[in-house]
Amino acid sequence: MTAVHNGGRAWELLQCCISMESGMKRIALSMFCLGLWSAFAMAERPPYTDYCAMLSQEIQGRKHAFLAGNLTYYVGGRFDVWTHRGDETIGLTQPFFHDLRGRGFGLVKHDKSGYGHDFRGWEFYNQTKVMFGTVIVGGKEYKYPAPISMKWRPDKVVCTYEVGGVNVREEKFIAANDTACTIITSDKPVTLRFDGQSLVIAGKSIDRTSKVRLDAAGNSVHITEGGTVQTHPFRDKAKTLKAYPGKLIYDGMSTVLSSSAKLSAYTAARDKEGRQVYSFEVPCDSKGVAMTWAMHDDYAKALKATKTVLGDYRGALAAKTKASNDMLNYQVPYFRCSDRDIVSVYYYLWAIHLMYYIDVQKGWEMYPHTQSAVNNFLGMHRYDANFQIKVGSWAADKKRYAYGNVLNWKAILPYARRGGLLPDNKGIAWISPVWGTTTEHVIGAWEIYQRTGDLQFIRDCYTGYFDELFKNGMAGHWGCNYDAARYLREMAILTGDKKDPDRWLKMVRHDRREIWRKQMWEAHYPKFFGGARGRLDWSGFAYLRNSGFPEKWAYDMTKAWAMDSKKGFFWKTPLSTMAFQHFDQVCKDFTSTPDTNYYAIYGMYKCNVGRNANICALAHLKGYNMHWGIPIAPEAWSLKALPWGDQYSNFNAGKILLIIEGIAGLDYSIPNGTLTIRDSMPEEWSSMELRVPMTVKGKMHWPIVKYARKKTGDTVAKTISVTGNPLANLKVKPWLEEGAVLSAPQGYSAKGQGRNRIGYSFKDAVNKSVTIKIKPGEKE
Repeated sequence: MTAVHNGGRAWELLQCCISMESGMKRIALSMFCLGLWSAFAMAERPPYTDYCAMLSQEIQGRKHAFLAGNLTYYVGGRFDVWTHRGDETIGLTQPFFHDLRGRGFGLVKHDKSGYGHDFRGWEFYNQTKVMFGTVIVGGKEYKYPAPISMKWRPDKVVCTYEVGGVNVREEKFIAANDTACTIITSDKPVTLRFDGQSLVIAGKSIDRTSKVRLDAAGNSVHITEGGTVQTHPFRDKAKTLKAYPGKLIYDGMSTVLSSSAKLSAYTAARDKEGRQVYSFEVPCDSKGVAMTWAMHDDYAKALKATKTVLGDYRGALAAKTKASNDMLNYQVPYFRCSDRDIVSVYYYLWAIHLMYYIDVQKGWEMYPHTQSAVNNFLGMHRYDANFQIKVGSWAADKKRYAYGNVLNWKAILPYARRGGLLPDNKGIAWISPVWGTTTEHVIGAWEIYQRTGDLQFIRDCYTGYFDELFKNGMAGHWGCNYDAARYLREMAILTGDKKDPDRWLKMVRHDRREIWRKQMWEAHYPKFFGGARGRLDWSGFAYLRNSGFPEKWAYDMTKAWAMDSKKGFFWKTPLSTMAFQHFDQVCKDFTSTPDTNYYAIYGMYKCNVGRNANICALAHLKGYNMHWGIPIAPEAWSLKALPWGDQYSNFNAGKILLIIEGIAGLDYSIPNGTLTIRDSMPEEWSSMELRVPMTVKGKMHWPIVKYARKKTGDTVAKTISVTGNPLANLKVKPWLEEGAVLSAPQGYSAKGQGRNRIGYSFKDAVNKSVTIKIKPGEKE
C-alpha cells in the first residue's frame, strides 16, 4: 500500500509518539508530523498557495501586532478597544507566556474557582516591558521609534523604520519551540539599545521579588520573575470582588533575552515600583542581528530554546512560514470564488482560528483546542465553542483541530450545574465561576462524528460526560435542545447505553415540539418567532438553525425584519443586535456582533431562505469583516459604526460556516457515505470552487466541487460539478434563484428538496456534473 493509503494509521502512530514527548520537544515533533501528514495526502491535495503572503496587510496605526505559538503570544503596539494608545517599536516589546496556569494577574486557590482564576488582569501583558529599542546613529539616540510600516501576516510581522537617515527593517515571529525572535537589519551600521523591566502590577503588586542578572557565558539576560499580587478569584451574588493575596502569574518563571551578537553595556537596577529595570546594547548592520525571548519554569530549558533558534534563526523563520502555509493549505477546505474580498475574509478567519490552538498537556488541559481572543480571553469560551466546535469539524486533522474543542470541557464535569451548565472558561486547574449552557456542544460533537465516523470519539463524548452532564435536564439554548436530545439518543444507541435511549427525547418533551413552535410564532410581533413585548432583539433568528423550522416562517421573518432598514435589523453593518424600532435599548458597544450574525444568517441558509440570506451574508461579511480594504475580525461594531473590542477575535469563527455550509451548501457524512451539495451561490458571482479534506477508510481525499453561473438574457445556466468524490452517495440540490427551472437533466425531484430547489441523487458517482437552466425570480 502507498503512503497515502496508510495515512490515517500512520497519523495515529505519530500522535502516539507526540504524546510520549513533552514541552518544546513535543511542539517541534508536532511540526515535523504536520509535514508528514501533508505528505500522506500529496496525491490529491489542492495547489499550494502562499497564504501568508496573500493575507499580508498594513496595520500600522490601525491594529496592534499579533503572533501566536503554542504557549507564547506576541502583542506589539497598544490599542484599547480599537483606540490607538501606543505604537510598536524596534525589538520584542510584549511577548508573553500563557499556558493557562492562570487567567489574570495572580494565582490563588478558591473553593469556588479552583487554582489560578482572577477576574482582573486578563490583559496582564500590558504591564510588561520586555525589549524596547533605541537606535543610536552617530552618537544621537532615537528612543522607541514608531514604524513607518507594519505588515501583519499569520507567520510574522514585518516592521520598517526610517531613523536618522537609516533604514531599519525587522521580521518578528514565534518559532516552533515558542521562542519569540526578531531579525533586524539596517542599511548603515547602528547600535541598538534595548531596555525592559520585570513584571510588577501597578497598584496591585504586594511583594516584589524578581531578580535580574547577566549570564555572560550564555550571552543572555536572565530575569527571574516573582512576587505576590492582589487577586480576585470569585464574585459573590452582589457581584462584589474580594481581593486575596496570590502569587504573581509569572512567579518563579525565568525569562531569557539573547542575541546573535554579543551583548554589551549591560545595566540593571530596581526602580521605585520595585521592578528590575535592565538595558543592554548590540550592533546592527546590513548583515542583520537576531534578538530572542524565551520563558519557562526552568531557566536551562528557556536558555536552550533561545539558543536553538539563534543557531539558525533564518531557518526558524522559514519553518514558521511553511508551517503556517501548510495549515492553510492542508488543514482547511480550499475556497475560491468571484469575490476576492470573501476569499480574503475566509482565509483570514481560518488563520485566526488556527493561530489560537493551544496544547498544554497539564491538569485539565489535556486536549488541543482553539481559544477566543488574545486581548482578554485566552482559553476557550464555553459559548464561543458552540460554533468553534463546528468549524473544527471541517479541518483535515480532526483529532487535533476538532476533538479537543468538545472534550476539553469534560475535565470540569464536577462543576456542572443542572441543565448541562458549565463554567464559561477554564485552565489547568481553574474555572471561571460564571455558568452557561452547553447544549449545542452536543450538536457540534455529532457533526464531528458525521465527518469522521469515529465511534471512539462518540464514546469519549457520551460515556461519562454527556450522559452525566445532561442527566438532570437540558437547557434550551434557542431551541436546539430538541436536536441535541435526538443526537444524545443516537449516541446512546451507538455506545450501547443500557438505559432507555428514548429518555433523552422524553426529557425535553420532544413530542410537544410543534406545539411549542406554534406558541412561539408571532407570540409578540407579526412574522417573528419568540421575542418579548417592547424589546425586539436578534435572538428570534437563532431558532431558524434548528431542524424542522418551517421554511415559510423563516422566509417571511427574514423578509419582514432582517431586510428592513427602518424598523428591522438591516443596519449599516448588518445585522444589528436590536431592531431599529427599539434602538434606544441597543448596547452601544455591541450594536452588531459576529455570534448573533452567525446564528441568524446560518439559520436562514438552513431554512433555504435563498436570495435574502445571501444579501444579509455578503453585506455582513463585506461590512463587518472588511475595513480599510483588508479583512478584520473585531469583537463587535459599535453604535458609531466602528469596530470595537478585541482586534483578532475568534468570536468570528462561525462566519466560516456561512461560506462552507451556507453559500456553498456543503455537508458530508462518513457513516452514511453521503456528500451533499445544496448551493446558495450569490447571483453576483460567476464561479466558486471548494476542495474538502475528508478521510475515508484511512485515506485522505480532496473532492473538488465547482460551481459555474452564466447569464444569457433572462436565462441563467448553472453548473455544479464534482470530481473525486470518495463517498457512495452524492446529492446535488441546486438553488433556483427565486425562480423556476427551464430545463434540467432527467432524474431530478422537486419534492422534499427544500424551498426553491430541485434535487438529484446519484450512486457511486466519483465524477459528476449537473447543468440546469433557470429563470431567476424578480428582485424585490
